[in-house]
Amino acid sequence: MSTKDLASENGGQTHITRRTFLRAGGLTMFGSVLAACGGGTPAVPSGGAGAAPTVAGAPVVLKGATVKFLGAPWSFLPALDGVIEAFANDWATQNGVTVTFERDAQLLPKIQTAIETKGGANIIQYSSPPAIFSKALADVSDIAESIGSEGGGYLPAGPYQMVFDGKWLGVPIGQHNWFINYRQDWLKEEGLDTFPDTWEEALAVGKKLKAKGRPFGMTLSDQAGGDGNAVPRLMLWAFGGKEFNPDGSLALDSPETLAALEFCIQLHNEAGDPGEVGYDDGANNAAFLASKISMTANVNTIYLPALEKNPEVAAGMNHALPPQGPGGRFGYGQLPWWGILNHTQGADLDAAKDLMRQFLSIKNFSTFYKAGQGYILPLLPNYESEPIWPADPKLAIAKDMFKLARPAGYSLPNQTKLAALMQDKIIIGKLFSQALSTGNARAALDGVMKDIADLKLLA
Repeated sequence: MSTKDLASENGGQTHITRRTFLRAGGLTMFGSVLAACGGGTPAVPSGGAGAAPTVAGAPVVLKGATVKFLGAPWSFLPALDGVIEAFANDWATQNGVTVTFERDAQLLPKIQTAIETKGGANIIQYSSPPAIFSKALADVSDIAESIGSEGGGYLPAGPYQMVFDGKWLGVPIGQHNWFINYRQDWLKEEGLDTFPDTWEEALAVGKKLKAKGRPFGMTLSDQAGGDGNAVPRLMLWAFGGKEFNPDGSLALDSPETLAALEFCIQLHNEAGDPGEVGYDDGANNAAFLASKISMTANVNTIYLPALEKNPEVAAGMNHALPPQGPGGRFGYGQLPWWGILNHTQGADLDAAKDLMRQFLSIKNFSTFYKAGQGYILPLLPNYESEPIWPADPKLAIAKDMFKLARPAGYSLPNQTKLAALMQDKIIIGKLFSQALSTGNARAALDGVMKDIADLKLLA
């Protein structure tokens, strides 16, 4: 929804109330990340869920409490919902607590209603930065710090995304990371065993592949909430561009950003699928599975469906780290999290905190990561030695990727509302889509800087 639309909804006023902001803000990242998973629901390999989590005795009197859980379904890997519910139901039985689950892909209205009515949910699961709900979330610093201590200290993305005004507003449950998915069989025909290490080398082989009807398919688009935030940032950061400086000032209008855009214009014209500037979150999945593109950036949600339904594609593909550019090699991480709405009080609050503290401990949450097969990766370094990593060698890249990824706006010391809005409005995706569509990097950057100026009014 545009600033104009928001103003219309407020009787022509440009001042946005929190209620209108929540309703119209387009905060769809969690659903978008799952949509990027497109391509159906693959079977989880035997043993994928690992051992059942264990429940320890609660340190507080919880009997009679109620915990209402609200989140979107893990539609791509429903086994993840099963892991959560199995633990929570066992924990509830042992502690005399009632736990209910509500899952809805259209999650934002349900969260808004729970906030406004002060009911309907205690624990919420979401992916857009918790700063957008800062006035409605309880301080969960005690849980986050306990889990962080056990795990060896959060990677920088954890506190960056979750701490606001000095408090942890949510506990991150991991990160979605974008790998390079590529047709290794087709690259071998061009004399390469693996995907190139640099973007310049990738451009060179991409020209040859496109000439054979096998273009790259990068989601350089603002039509995809998951891929559209991730893939353009892989390119922006690789060329030294960034959204912000550490002091909070904007850094996007820079020679490095223009260099990234100019390179991507060339990559698109000479090696890319013409439609990639308008990809939604499922388009690259579908194109890769149909053998129409030779490379894209995605989580493991092309490969896992391919194992079940497109075995010839699965046999021919592999994964790699994102190539490096003049600014280095970067990954992108999207962070889902759990938080507690601050109308939760008394025994219900004690119960919600104990459920989170126990389930998110390494001994229990390892089961969740193992079931995801690299779909969601940890933010705690001590998981590196845990048996959670995919056994499939074509997913082994996950263990390198989890330390490489950075969140949107990572140069900031902590997430800000402007940074969150830029992520939620897919501003960097729009920048790249406009530049590639018109061939004019400078004009695209000027247009997006005006969009950001409008967003400042909402921050």
